[in-house]
Amino acid sequence: MMHLVDLESVEARTAVDWSVISEPQVESVAQAVARSVSRDYGLTLEYDDALQEGRLVAAERAPQVRQVLSDGGPGLLHRWLGQRLRDRWLTEARRRSGHTSYEAARLGAEGGKR
Repeated sequence: MMHLVDLESVEARTAVDWSVISEPQVESVAQAVARSVSRDYGLTLEYDDALQEGRLVAAERAPQVRQVLSDGGPGLLHRWLGQRLRDRWLTEARRRSGHTSYEAARLGAEGGKR
């Protein structure tokens, strides 16, 4: 039985293989993960950006994507790809959540007057 942790311990970066995206299950999983991640991190990551990031992660790790898909099916691929995207964007979401918006900074500079 394959475990996601096993994949990470042997994961090696290889040449980017965009052909993995043309596989229907990979593209549909990437779309589903993008919807989920953009819903969870909507302030920092929109759907189109999440989809592009998901495709990039899949292409960068095409051998692992194919292995996950063949060993565990689309459900496991969804989990695996979702974890990669969340890892990539969680730091960004945390960083942005501590920032003050332009409007709030401007109001503060004006003394809260409107």
